[in-house]
Amino acid sequence: MVDEELTDRQREAVVAVILETMPISEVAKRMGTTQNALYKLLHDARRKLKRHMEAAGFSPQEVLAAFDEG
Repeated sequence: MVDEELTDRQREAVVAVILETMPISEVAKRMGTTQNALYKLLHDARRKLKRHMEAAGFSPQEVLAAFDEG
């Protein structure tokens, strides 16, 4: 799902921040962007994933749980 729905940049940010639990400041520095821009990028990525999960039949609770696990 992540590979199909997200841009390369969104995927890089999601993997680093959510899956690898790197600090936002470090990820922003590595990606050559500001922390605010990175927050926006992550917000947009989460929205895309949420819409995709809902379209696939996941309940709102399941969608929230998926984001809480990260």
